[in-house]
Order: sequence, then C-alpha cells, then structure tokens
Amino acid sequence: MPGTTRRRSAHGGLLLAAVLLAPLPFGSLAAAQPGGPGEVRRREDARAHFQRGIALRDQERWAEALAEFQTSRALLMTLNGTTNAAACLIQLERYLEAIELYESALRDFSERLKGEDKRDILLVVKLLYNAVGAIAIVGAEPGATVLLDGVPRGELPLGAPLRVPRGPHTVRVVKAGYQPFEQRLDVDGGETVQVTARLIRLQETGTLEIAEPPREGPDARRIRLARDAGAIDDREARGPRRTPRLLAEVSAAAPLVVSLGEDTPTGCVGSCSEPLGSGVSLLVHGGYGIDHLSFGASAGYLGVQQAVRGRIATLEAAGGASYSVRVDDTTALRGALFGAWVGYSSGERLLLHARLGAGGLFGAVAGSRASARASTSGAPSFGPLERSAAARFVYVAPEVRAGVRLARRVELTLGLAVPLLIAVPRPASSRRVFVDAAAGVDHAASAWFPGEPLTAPLFPLFMPALSARYDFY
Repeated sequence: MPGTTRRRSAHGGLLLAAVLLAPLPFGSLAAAQPGGPGEVRRREDARAHFQRGIALRDQERWAEALAEFQTSRALLMTLNGTTNAAACLIQLERYLEAIELYESALRDFSERLKGEDKRDILLVVKLLYNAVGAIAIVGAEPGATVLLDGVPRGELPLGAPLRVPRGPHTVRVVKAGYQPFEQRLDVDGGETVQVTARLIRLQETGTLEIAEPPREGPDARRIRLARDAGAIDDREARGPRRTPRLLAEVSAAAPLVVSLGEDTPTGCVGSCSEPLGSGVSLLVHGGYGIDHLSFGASAGYLGVQQAVRGRIATLEAAGGASYSVRVDDTTALRGALFGAWVGYSSGERLLLHARLGAGGLFGAVAGSRASARASTSGAPSFGPLERSAAARFVYVAPEVRAGVRLARRVELTLGLAVPLLIAVPRPASSRRVFVDAAAGVDHAASAWFPGEPLTAPLFPLFMPALSARYDFY
C-alpha cells in the first residue's frame, strides 16, 4: 500500500542516519564530575550498563538495549548514552521520545559537539520530524484543558502544536461551564493538522455545596445549589436540568373519523351505513425547549375521506315534484394545517410527552354522489355527480406520546392526537346540484338536489402517529 511504502522509506532513512552517529569511547564527552570514591563507582556502573547496552544493540535486542542505556544515563549523562538510547527508540518506532533525546543531546552537549557530530544529529532530527505529525488547536476558550488520546497535554493556548505519532488520535478539549469538544482524526508523517475546537457555553451551570451536618441532628443533610438556586432537601432533589435547545420533529399519522357529518342531512340516519373514515397526515413541528417545557409552531398536510351508503336524500324536479331517493355519498376533506403548540416532557431514556396544539386548516371539501343500488320506487337513477366547497376550520389538538431516546439528540415516539375541528363557516354545496334524470320523473327535463352542508359544524379526528425528533443542543 502507498502508506506502508512511505513508512518503510522514512524508517529506513532514520536507521541510516542513526548509524552515522558511531559510538565514541564511553565518557569522552561526559560533563566533568568530582573524583571521589562514590563518583568513581557511579561512573564504573554507568560504563558497565553502557557496554551491556552496546552488546544488546549489536544483537538487535532493542528494548533490552534501551533499558541499559537509560540506566547508564540515569547514573551519568553522556552523549553516547543519549544518542544510543535514541537510536533504540527509533528501532522501536518511538519517534517522539527519540526526538526529545536528540534535542537534549544538542542542548546539553552543544559546546562539546564537533561539527560533523552535530550535523549528523541534526540530520536524524530532521528525518524524525518527517516521521511524526503535529496537531494545532485553535478557536477554543483560554484556560481549556487539552487531552490527547486521554492524556492531559496542557491548557490553551498552547505554546506550539502537539507532536504526535502518525496514525489515529482523539483530541478532547474541556472547560468548566462549557460542553466538551471531541474530534477524532488521522495524522500523517510530516503533517500538521489544525483542529478548531469551539466550545459551547452551558446556559444553566452551577456547583453543589455539601453543608456540614447541623448540630440539631447527626443524620440531617442539606444540599445547597450555587447560583442563587436556594437550598433543597436531598430527598426532594429532582433530575438534572436539561440544556435549552432548539428542536425539530416530523410526525406521520393515519387519521380516523367516526363521522364527517353527524347531523341530517349530511350524516347517516336510519338504515344507511357509515364505515369509519381514514386518511393520511404529515406534520412538521419546530420549537424550543427549556427543561421539561417546550413550545413552537407546526405546519403540514391533512387528508381524510369517508363514505355513507344508502342515505335518504331529497331530489326535486321541474314542475314542483320531489322524490326521496337513496344515495351513496363520499366526502373528502383535504387541506394545509398551520398552528402553534406547547408541550411537557418527562423521562431520560424512556420518554413521555404531552402536547396541546391549536391552529387552522385551510383547504376544500369535495363530495361525490351516486344513486344507491336500492333506490325508492319511481325515483330516477343517476350517475356520479361532484360537489365541492372551500373549507376553513379552527382546531384544538391534545396529544400524548411515549417512546425512547435512541441517542443524545434523537428520539422516536408513538402517540395519539385528537384534534377537534370547528368549521368557520360550515362548508356547503351550491344552491342546486343538477341531475340528468334517466327515467321516472314524468318526462321532466331536469332534476336537482338542493344545496346542503358537506360536513358537520364540528367533529373530532383520531390520529395515531409515529414521530421522530432531533434536538439541536
């Protein structure tokens, strides 16, 4: 793979450059030390560990050699002990630690380094910089703590980008009073990745102060909430306050209606049948939540249809004759919904919502009428005819829903809304709906149905709904 080839090439270059730093005699570049008996013994121990490290290095036992060189450096700091430990770190691909050792060699032995030795160390450091990456963090609040792969790396602003091994890393920035920021990223060798860590201030924050047990009772306890929240007894403590947030919700419903026309002449009386009406509705709710309360606006579509079979209707004919006929009526209500709502929520994982909405429906009512199969004797039969009228309703809609929180921001609920629709004014067909009579009207040229309301003045809908909600924290 390309990434693997690049890695081997960089590693090989580091090994080649590290070989250029051939070991010098032990202690030839060491800092001057006192010459007492204890010091002589310490130098001899350091030399012994160094020689064992060289032997292990020649056997390519890098981890064991590194341990010997580090022990030698702890006893006596030498240039060769430092550079050989760094070379072992390169073999173990611990490039960041190798950079630190080489830089300490340049710093601690700057006056003793010859030009060629210094050039070789600078060459290795340059190659090491190409083998590691860096992360620069900008945009966060001053004083925020930076954690890299779970390890604290200082407070912002940082003096320089954080050097990291190439590969995946997790940056987390935290500060009291702000929501934590976290981002996962991949860093390549020689690359500096910039992370913009913008922290969002929590609008409701506070600290808890546990008061000393009062004298009047050893078991009495009080919890005081800072920020002027007053004192509360721990037995009455409620759950954590929710962060104020914007929210959006989409609801798909299947509305049911018992009767669109409950009174004569639009309703069903006598021997007619009126099956349950049904339809479809799609609503979008947007709003704002504060703790358990929320409010907002809604908009959407509602369509519902119902049929009445075998209803008695009056047919008038030219010449003043009138007939009672059985008809089959189908009434459909369709329109756009606009309104406002207020709601209450409880629960964290398992949720319960109650909401009350109000608004208006603006659309049309369309009716289709045909002659029923069992028509009154002597009355004319006729084909389907259409009736329609504009529809304007106001509604009040209580609603209850229950569901689960799928993630911190996402929830799914099932519920039932029962909007009560009130016509303003009541939709009605035109004054006369003419019918071309086929027979039975004593050769009359035409017949008609008088104008009549198409719906009841008010009626409820039953709307089971599936809703998905997203909170914008």
